[in-house]
This record gives sequence, structure tokens and C-alpha cells, in this order.
Amino acid sequence: MNFAFTRFLAEELKEVDAMCQESLQIWWNDLAALREHLQSDRSFQLMPAVVLLAYKYLDSDQRLTVDMAGLFKTLYFADLIHNQVMDEEEGQLNDQRLQFTILIGDYIFGRVLKLLLKIGAVQVLDNLALMICRINEGLVMQYKLGAEQLDVIKRGNAAIYETAFVTAARLKMLDQEAIKLYGRLGFNIGVAMELLIAENTDRALPYIETSAELLAQFKNMQGFQDSCLQDLLQDLANEIKDLNMPAAGCQ
Repeated sequence: MNFAFTRFLAEELKEVDAMCQESLQIWWNDLAALREHLQSDRSFQLMPAVVLLAYKYLDSDQRLTVDMAGLFKTLYFADLIHNQVMDEEEGQLNDQRLQFTILIGDYIFGRVLKLLLKIGAVQVLDNLALMICRINEGLVMQYKLGAEQLDVIKRGNAAIYETAFVTAARLKMLDQEAIKLYGRLGFNIGVAMELLIAENTDRALPYIETSAELLAQFKNMQGFQDSCLQDLLQDLANEIKDLNMPAAGCQ
């Protein structure tokens, strides 16, 4: 699954990766196995690109755009690290591997707070805190309640996309109605993206269509002209078309 929109963000994504590595430098070698595993995690690869677009569409400062994409990638990484802690390990106080997992996850969350201060975006801390709560609720639904895929996505990764769009709008100092609308756009794009990653194309299409409607509404309200989010939605629609296309020679 290779979305065309990522090719135009190659240089910025390199900056995002460099920022993440700098944030994790003290643990970089210890995280080699997990970093290798994440090379096959499509959400980890694609989410920062969508965050870049969320900020670019609003004509945000270039440095802020890259920094926030790096921040969200770092947050996603920290969340994945904490997910390594399994129920059967709870309470094992002498388990050094468990202690390391918890320690490094907490360390990364601390780095995120420092990054917010560094880039002057501490006013969106409440949005990030709410996002983390929602993600944890999604994990409970997934592992304890056996919730279905769509519900887990809505409470999990889609909350990250939504928060990225909300923070972009807040840092652009848009009004509350525009912030809410832009957040809904991010949520629907996130659900569509995650469903496509899971190859659940039938369920993804309605979220792409809703995203297109919300983007048109937001454009009419705010007047932003950049086509990057429209290009993203077209990429998502094309991905559905490609996945549903019969293989050559098949009836």
C-alpha cells in the first residue's frame, strides 16, 4: 500500500524521523528490535505524513508543521511501547524487561511535554491528554471487552488523527466552530486510513465520502485553498479502487 501523497513529503518526513531519533537518542540502540518491528507498521509510517498535511493545509509555519508531526510520531511510538506490557506480567516487580518497557514509555511521554514547551505549543496539552485517555479506553475495549475492529479504530488510532487536526486548528487560532469541524475531518480521514490499512475497503468508503463533504464545508467556511487534503482523499479513493480491482486474467 503506497499512497502517492507521501512522495511529495519525502524531505519533510526525513526531518520528522531525525527529530524522533533525537528525542529517543538515549534509548536508540536498546529500541533496535522494536524499531525493526515498526517498519511493517503502516500506521506508524503513514500517520506522520497525514499530520504534515493537516498543518500544511492551514498554511502553518513550516518548522511547527514538522515538529508537530514528529511529536505525534513520538507519541504513537510511546503508546506502542506501553502496549508491550501484557497482563500476565503485571505485578512481577523483579521483571527487569517489564520495568524497562514501562520506564522508556514514560520517558518518551516526558519528552513530548518538553517538545511542546520547546515549540511553543503547550496550549494544546489538554488535547493530547484527552487523546491518550481515549486511546487507553480503546485498548480496554480491544483486549478486555473484545470490541470489533471499527470501534477499536475509532477509540484508538483515529483519535490521534483527530487530535492532530484539532491542534493544527487551535495553533492557527481558528474559532471553536472551525476547530470542531477540522477535528471531525481528521477523525473521518483517520478511520478511513486505518480501515484501508486493515484492507477493510467496504467500510472505508463512507468515511472518505464524509471527509470530502467536511473538507468542502471547511473550505467554504475558512477559505483555505491548498489542495493537499483533497489529494489525500483522492489517494484513499484510488486505493479502494485498486484493492477492489480483479487480478489480470480473473473473471
